[in-house]
Amino acid sequence: MYQLIYVSDKIATFKPSDMDEILYKAQKNNAKHGITGLLVELPEHFIQILEGTQGNVEFTFNLICEDTRHKNIRVLLTEKTRAREMEGWDMGLSSDLEQSQIDDALLILNNFSEKQNFSDIHRQSLKLLLKSLCHE
Repeated sequence: MYQLIYVSDKIATFKPSDMDEILYKAQKNNAKHGITGLLVELPEHFIQILEGTQGNVEFTFNLICEDTRHKNIRVLLTEKTRAREMEGWDMGLSSDLEQSQIDDALLILNNFSEKQNFSDIHRQSLKLLLKSLCHE
């Protein structure tokens, strides 16, 4: 299993209806390619974790990078894992977060953006944050 976590910036003209389209396409494509994951929508950013085979994750990520509704896409982590951690989520979505959750996510994102290398503690912290933000 392979995981990729990235963050990106929403474009200024992003609309709520864009989110519906993104989620619909993601769930359809991810089911087809055996990808599971979570997309966290913040006021100005997206954070997403994708998991599956390395080839399928990289293929999916390349499609995501072509989407013009976001920019400045930065990969935070890539790693091989023993098993799926987002099993059952063709694409979980976390939006409409409380302000404290948004603040926590932004604090961690800012911390990660300053680093070049990540310890296991950093990786696990980011994954725990993403999982905690998912509304099932």
